[in-house]
Amino acid sequence: METVLVDANVILRFLLNDHPKLSSLAKSIFLKAQKGLIKIYLDEVVIAETVWTLSSFYKIKKTDLIDRLEKLISQSWVVNPEKKLILETLNLYRFSNLDYIDCWVLAVSQWQKVILETFDVALKRKIKSFSFNPSPESSI
Repeated sequence: METVLVDANVILRFLLNDHPKLSSLAKSIFLKAQKGLIKIYLDEVVIAETVWTLSSFYKIKKTDLIDRLEKLISQSWVVNPEKKLILETLNLYRFSNLDYIDCWVLAVSQWQKVILETFDVALKRKIKSFSFNPSPESSI
C-alpha cells in the first residue's frame, strides 16, 4: 500500500475546511486513507508546524487544536514510528504551560532516556515532575 507524506498546508486545509478548492483536495486525500487505499505519514516537524500555525496564526484554542490533532493522529491509517511519542507530547502540551516544542523535547528526552539541558526555567521545573517511559519499540 502506498504511503503519502502530507505537509502542514494539507492538514490545515483539512482541519479548517477554509478553502473551497484546497480543502476539498485535502479531504479527498484523507478519505482515500480512510477507505484503506493509502496510508498517511505525518512527520513530527509537520505536526509541530501545524500546532504553531493553528495556535499563533489562526488563534485556535489549545484544547481544540489538540483534540483535532489527537483524533487525526490516532487513526489506524496514519503512520509514524513515533506516533505514541507524538500523542504523549500533545497530552503534555494540553496539561502544561509549555509550548509544543518544549513538550516535544521533554518527551523525547524521557523516551530516549537522555538528560535534557535547558536554560528555560519553566521547562526545568517540568523536567523534575515529568515521567514518560514507554519502550521505544512500542507503537500505536
